[in-house]
Amino acid sequence: MATPPFHTADALRQRIADAVCHEKIFPAYQPIVCLRTRAIHGLEVLARWHDPELGPVPPKDFIPIALQASLLPLLTLNLVRRACAEASTWPGHFCLAFNVPPSLLQDAPAVRLLLEAMASSSFPLDRICIEMTEDELVEDEAAAERAFGYLKSHGIRVALDDFGTGFSSMVRLSRFGFDELKIDGSLIERLAIDRESRKVVSAIIGLGHSLEVPVVAECVETEAQADVLRELGCDFVQGWLTGRPVPGDEAARLLAAAPVHDASPASQSLSPYLRQHQLSSLYTNAPVGLAFLDLDMRYVAANTQFARMAGRPLGEIIDAHVEQVYAPHIAAWIVQTSRRILDSGDTSSIEFRFPGREETFLVVGTRVTDETAQPIGVSVVTIDITDRKRAEDEVRDREAIYRAVVELGPNVPWVSDADGTLTYISPAPHEPEGCTMEARMAAWYARMHDADRVRVRAEWQAALHTRDAFETRFRLRWFDDRWRWVSSRGSPRTEADGSCRWFGVFTDISRQVELEEQLARLARGAGSP
Repeated sequence: MATPPFHTADALRQRIADAVCHEKIFPAYQPIVCLRTRAIHGLEVLARWHDPELGPVPPKDFIPIALQASLLPLLTLNLVRRACAEASTWPGHFCLAFNVPPSLLQDAPAVRLLLEAMASSSFPLDRICIEMTEDELVEDEAAAERAFGYLKSHGIRVALDDFGTGFSSMVRLSRFGFDELKIDGSLIERLAIDRESRKVVSAIIGLGHSLEVPVVAECVETEAQADVLRELGCDFVQGWLTGRPVPGDEAARLLAAAPVHDASPASQSLSPYLRQHQLSSLYTNAPVGLAFLDLDMRYVAANTQFARMAGRPLGEIIDAHVEQVYAPHIAAWIVQTSRRILDSGDTSSIEFRFPGREETFLVVGTRVTDETAQPIGVSVVTIDITDRKRAEDEVRDREAIYRAVVELGPNVPWVSDADGTLTYISPAPHEPEGCTMEARMAAWYARMHDADRVRVRAEWQAALHTRDAFETRFRLRWFDDRWRWVSSRGSPRTEADGSCRWFGVFTDISRQVELEEQLARLARGAGSP
């Protein structure tokens, strides 16, 4: 359903804030089912809201607004706490899966709050799984990696949701050590009728099983889709075919009546033939270069994408030593790097360019061990990132030009959301490369004269209330470290979805103020007897 219009965006935001703060948004539970036995493996916890006036409001309507209003972390913590409390009284050895926003994984206090919410009831932590989607950009991946390590040390598992839609999946799989893969529903929709979709899904399932993690297919709606997934060796499915999201009391009855699968994180055992079939499909159809180096530094396996990137026919790579494939200095570097990976067990991620070629490749090497933890070789994933590197270079060039223009000109654009929080300020000259938006805005606030802060804030709040065009002036330590007079002007604009944003510009008006003061002095002099 479409959300009815409100007089102001603030009214809708306030209604959602009230629903979050008073826990009117409640958990619904969708079964995750073992494909082989149709027993319940777990329940994904989803947010649902029924407003007294609006009726049922879909998550696609209120989640983006909650995110914009910085309410999503609180909403998530409330859902986690309530779902764990409800599920602790239900029968069966099932798991609970939660979608967790990146903001709860960026610093230690937030992660501790998440863990406290999970541990607030008697529901076992080793039966909880948190999910992260491919498209959610983690601003500080090192912090997220620490957060995952901390949660996993308490038995909590981590899943990669919507797998198959992002280019960085291979790298993040090796770095974060996900315990489960969930195939994006867009790939499942065409599974029964599209051969190419079956190839991709088969490759993903093979990848998951080669990493010994279970694979879940999302958005399964037909028996035909389930049959194909079963044939490909998928472990679990989730979708309307096996159960729609239901409230807690219905979930409890469902668990009491249906068989429950053991919520062990281990993948279903596969026959050697099926595993080999899946790995062969993975190598053949993967959109990235894949290869395997044995302990003697020979290529035991490689796909056509890898051969293309290496610039050699596939037949000249398989069973060949690296010294037979590459120039001596490149072969020596590959051997040295591979030996280091085998000795340390660390995953290596390196950007590489062949001499005389324009392409840039991201090469990820990972040590592979057998059942006894003995190294047997190095798995190599090669991704062509040429277009991305060109785009990055273009962005850097444009930003350098823009910085020079800003340094010479007096105007600096800014953008604010409806509640007055600045969301964008254009880069400042001499700003450190890689400076975050938060650090940039903090630098602007820090340069404002202390005597002007309270006044400017009051004028800004008044303009937000009336939605009248805003204009004020204040003193600022400018980019050349001199105190300048600055004008800030802005106007509101209503977006197509009904939300409001402010667009404005900071302008150096020091010369204008100087002339105004000169005129004032002249006027005072002319009026003297």
